[in-house]
Amino acid sequence: MAEASKPKYDSLPGIDTAPDVYETPELDNDTSTIQASTAVSDSDAGDSEEDEESTIRHRHLQTDEARSRFQPSRIDARGVDFSDNISAQRRSYRTSTRGARRRGEILGEDSDDEKESFSRKLLRLKRELHELEEEYEDRVQSGDKTQVEEKDPKEIMELISEKVDYIYAMRKGGVRGAEPILERTIEKYNKYPPFEPSQRLTKAIENQPPLPGSQVQRSQLEFVLNQAADFDTRLSKLEASLGLDGNSMPDTGENAPFPLYTTLEKLEQTVTAISDASTTNLEIAAQNVRKLITEADTLKQSKQDSLQYEGAASPPPNGKPIDAKSRADTDQDAKINALYGTLPSIDKLSPMLPIVLERLRTLRLVHTAAWQADEVLTELENRQSKQEDEIQKWATSLENVEKDVKECEQSLQQNMRTVGDWVKKLEERMENMPSIAQ
Repeated sequence: MAEASKPKYDSLPGIDTAPDVYETPELDNDTSTIQASTAVSDSDAGDSEEDEESTIRHRHLQTDEARSRFQPSRIDARGVDFSDNISAQRRSYRTSTRGARRRGEILGEDSDDEKESFSRKLLRLKRELHELEEEYEDRVQSGDKTQVEEKDPKEIMELISEKVDYIYAMRKGGVRGAEPILERTIEKYNKYPPFEPSQRLTKAIENQPPLPGSQVQRSQLEFVLNQAADFDTRLSKLEASLGLDGNSMPDTGENAPFPLYTTLEKLEQTVTAISDASTTNLEIAAQNVRKLITEADTLKQSKQDSLQYEGAASPPPNGKPIDAKSRADTDQDAKINALYGTLPSIDKLSPMLPIVLERLRTLRLVHTAAWQADEVLTELENRQSKQEDEIQKWATSLENVEKDVKECEQSLQQNMRTVGDWVKKLEERMENMPSIAQ
């Protein structure tokens, strides 16, 4: 038995202070520890396998797959303390893969076949070049010439730096510095052509199908026009047969005192009254007209007698009787006689009245639809004018935004020049600092 030394955690509370005792078999100089035979009996092997199976789990590990999984990883264990000292600061090491190093991240697991973009490659090269420069400076400061003069890495780094700067400058259009890049970007945007009407919308408008009902064949249009001309001819013949003209019916003249729609309504009412009249009704109307004519003659005679009596009582200075009212009565009698003369003609045209009424109703419907279409067109014109006003407002707002963008560009250029001057002054001061220190 061997007694262990005093434990280092003896001062901590709750620690067992009893000495540790280890039992080992006693050594015998005459006994050899080498096995006489390497062969193991089946019974012993079976017993050992049973014991191992009861305590150990065997896993079939594929070493090649594990190696390929962790091969692109890099472990940074600098400054890591692996001891069991509780007073030491716990610093864990970091593991990074090649794909994570390209992105500047540490994810622990990544595929080596990840595609890397051009900008990431350029950033990685610049970062690695910076690391090489720092490592070279450390080697120069260490004083070990074998590390510095072995392959002259300074020239290699300068060559790589020039290549990287050339690629970066060519990617930016062959210019370097913030101000030239900004000017080049502004110039590129200024060269853009103004917006033009969309070709897709223009073609769609040109190739759009006509509205429903607008596809009228030429033969159909000619048929409609012929029907309208025939209807107009019949109306003219009907007016001529009735003896209607601009003098007898002022509403049908060129300078009609009423609109066409009102005239059509009156005409329809007149034709309806005529169509409803039968032979008996016409005879009764003729008797009433004769009676009215007789009464009118009696009234006319009585007026003449009264005028003669007044004239006899007070004769005029020139000796002639006053006949103004008699003339008015004569005109009224003439009109009544003309209306009475048209009754036989109306009798002859009674078979045509239903067709004329139907045509008049159709004409009234056409005028009503035209009036509604006029209202719709008026509303569309109002909406179009409102849209034009809104478009004009948008154009004005766009011009204001363009002016603001130009002002921002000018202020940004001015700020870039100011910051550039400050940076140049700081660089000059940094260059003069070593000489001042010496």
